[in-house]
Amino acid sequence: MTWWGWTLAVGAAVAIALLASKVSFELFYSRVKDNDRLYIYCKAVYGLVQYRLEVPVIAFKGLGKGITFKEEHVNERGDRLMAEGTQEVNKDKVIQYFKKAKIFVEATYHMRDWLYDTMSKVTCTQLHWTTRIGLGDAPETAITTGIVWTLKSSLLTFLFTHIKRCGNPKIQVIPDYGQAVFTTELKWKGQMRFDQACASLVLFMVRALKNKGSFKAWQKILSKPPEV
Repeated sequence: MTWWGWTLAVGAAVAIALLASKVSFELFYSRVKDNDRLYIYCKAVYGLVQYRLEVPVIAFKGLGKGITFKEEHVNERGDRLMAEGTQEVNKDKVIQYFKKAKIFVEATYHMRDWLYDTMSKVTCTQLHWTTRIGLGDAPETAITTGIVWTLKSSLLTFLFTHIKRCGNPKIQVIPDYGQAVFTTELKWKGQMRFDQACASLVLFMVRALKNKGSFKAWQKILSKPPEV
């Protein structure tokens, strides 16, 4: 075999290995008393591409001022800070985000169909969600525990209607009748094939091009926020 033949063979092998790889996602959130922790971790191409976002501080300042959170972009091991910043989310910003999301959906042809199709290619490999609730009053605690169970069940029913499930999720709502307390911990892991992720991205671009003025709409989204 000539050198260019070997080159094609090696290139084909690399392409097959790349397309057969997995894109992995991990989401973790916990709240204990007033301490919050949130991180999002993504890994692709056998770990060569990694991204991790840490949110170590989430402070609720009331209905008027909204929520302030600190975000940190760290390396894959989480031991070196790459960048950081502070964000505030209040009522006006929520309205702005909602308007941007509406423009984004309207500018993309059959956005909901694309989203559900992409979700169907995701496999949930792990889901642990434990919540402990206490209101200091037994009847109120029991009622609230039932409400939280209903909310969790509805959310998980929707989730597993659209994505694949691997293994059994561990879901708990634990009532604490002796004190006023609220703690929760959520850990979710999922993955999809790299070739399916690429195909979904290409399909998204094709759907976007079907709508006239899509790029102008996206420019509007990425530029200054819409006025409230």
